[in-house]
Amino acid sequence: MKCTKCGAEQEADVKFCTQCGAPMEQDNQTPEDNGPDPAKEEPAAEAEAVKAEEPAAEAEAVKAEEPAAEAETVKEEEPAPTAVTVPAEPQPNKKFIKVLSAVVAIAAVIAVAALAYVKMAAKDPKQVVIEAFENVFPEGQVYPSEELFGLKDFAETVKTADSQGGLTLKMDSCSDETVNAYAGSGLRFQAKDDKTNGRSFFNMGVIYSGMDLANLNAYYGDDTLMLAIPELSGKVFTVDLGDGLADRIKNSPTVGPLLEQNGVDVEGMAAYFTELMDEAEKVQTEGKQPFDMEALINRYKEGCKAQENFKAALTVEKANKGTYTMDGAQVNCKGYNVTVSKDSMIEFIRQSSDFFLQDETLKADFMRQLETTVKMSELMGGTMSGTGTMSAEEMQQQSYEEAKNMVDQMIEYLDKALTDVNMTVYVDKKGRLAAVEGSTNLRLDDTDVSEEGYRAVTFSCQLQGGAYLTQNALASITLEDATDTVSIDMVKQGTYDKSVLTSDLSLDLSVPGDGAYNFTYTSTYDSKDGSYHLSGEVGGNGSQLVKISATGAVDQLEKGKSVHVNIDSLETSIMDASVNMVLSGEYYYQPLEGEISPLEGEAMDVLSATEEEWTNVGMEMLFGVMGLCSQLGISMY
Repeated sequence: MKCTKCGAEQEADVKFCTQCGAPMEQDNQTPEDNGPDPAKEEPAAEAEAVKAEEPAAEAEAVKAEEPAAEAETVKEEEPAPTAVTVPAEPQPNKKFIKVLSAVVAIAAVIAVAALAYVKMAAKDPKQVVIEAFENVFPEGQVYPSEELFGLKDFAETVKTADSQGGLTLKMDSCSDETVNAYAGSGLRFQAKDDKTNGRSFFNMGVIYSGMDLANLNAYYGDDTLMLAIPELSGKVFTVDLGDGLADRIKNSPTVGPLLEQNGVDVEGMAAYFTELMDEAEKVQTEGKQPFDMEALINRYKEGCKAQENFKAALTVEKANKGTYTMDGAQVNCKGYNVTVSKDSMIEFIRQSSDFFLQDETLKADFMRQLETTVKMSELMGGTMSGTGTMSAEEMQQQSYEEAKNMVDQMIEYLDKALTDVNMTVYVDKKGRLAAVEGSTNLRLDDTDVSEEGYRAVTFSCQLQGGAYLTQNALASITLEDATDTVSIDMVKQGTYDKSVLTSDLSLDLSVPGDGAYNFTYTSTYDSKDGSYHLSGEVGGNGSQLVKISATGAVDQLEKGKSVHVNIDSLETSIMDASVNMVLSGEYYYQPLEGEISPLEGEAMDVLSATEEEWTNVGMEMLFGVMGLCSQLGISMY
């Protein structure tokens, strides 16, 4: 057997050429193996078949025993194959081709399916823009202030928990020497609320030179209201607000006649006060507040089609891409040209106003407020200004007619003043609003459209993200006509690293003829040590008009439950610090400690007290005031 590559003779069972190392072609090769022509290689194939079935020694014996003539006969009948000196090019395997074809077909199907999915899953440009705006303040967003302090929990605690709180402010110094003479003076406020037992306490204290000068104490519980000013009188003034209040007022030797002389319906007032107290208790028990704004907004979202119609009226087309800074990095954003028509804006206002004017719950809340006003006016002899003799129903009808007329007038004006708003909206890969740039025109006077009655308005806003989307932002708006330009620029910056929270805000207003005005605000809070700094300033034409700053520390904090804030310095200055005052103090809110007890002292029933008792109390309080004035160095004469 010869090697098809180099032609060297080889043993029958050799798989690789001993000379060149090329693979040996076996005689049992089939037509499917792409070997030489079967017609020419038939004897060789048969010989190779015999070799495959018999040992090599037997095959050699067969060759020796075959007659030469027979061999020659075979040669005459079947021409010998031509010697191969150049190897034939290898042909591809047909099975491999089939597998490869199947893989390519599958990949093509997947690619087409993926493309189809992308096309089907791609959001409508209008929907992209709408969702970008709606998610500027996403539901469930936890802001740093909430994460640090638990403000929502605090709000809920105030409404439901037994608690106490207070604020103390004292003046440390003042640039005015007359006022500075009272350094160390100030006010103190304390409040305790025992919702479990229906009791409450309030105190307002006047501090002079670091000492309590006077206190006003109030207590309510068990249908009894108590008031006392210990520094002026030893009496505790009490009023029983329970059953029989009307009779007690009517039979009062002093209060009843005094009220009747002034045209007050005593019985009606007593009944009215009882009704108010019952209503207040009901509100506290059920947790329902009149004019519930959150519930009103929810009804608006669910029942008013103004928002949906406004969205449908938007015209949105794809625009060029833009690059903006978000979360401290440059990002590529898709652009969308958005047109907000004047008609859609006016229709939105009209539909929204119609909803609020027709909302039955809002009407009912307003009616109860009007009924309260009317009833109080009637009880006070019709002396309350503005009510006249109108009933609650008449007042409501009049109020709603006036509100509707105001809306109609506003829409009429906007119809003349507004034009379509054109803007380009940029949205990042996460679907967040990155920037808005737009323009419109406003007519600010009654001149004809063809005249110079319109003002060009351009605006822009970039939301640069951070801990939340609006933590860092840039915004500007400009009104311009042929001669004047009014501009407002805003820069908002902030950081939050789970420990330190900073916030800075700057507003600049430029008005032709009036100069430039600015407002700045800055704050820093470090949760590690509780230290904080707050500052706000208003300036105009290069001068500082008002500045307020505060420094201190939150030294106690249980998120959503209790807090204690030291106010080390609360400084106020006006007119370039020409007048300066520095205060200090503290604020706290915490769970209620102990019980709220009635005020101690000699009780004096306000309704049953005689004229003589009131005279004695008046003289006692007069001497008390004289004593306080002497402490302050103030002459009564």
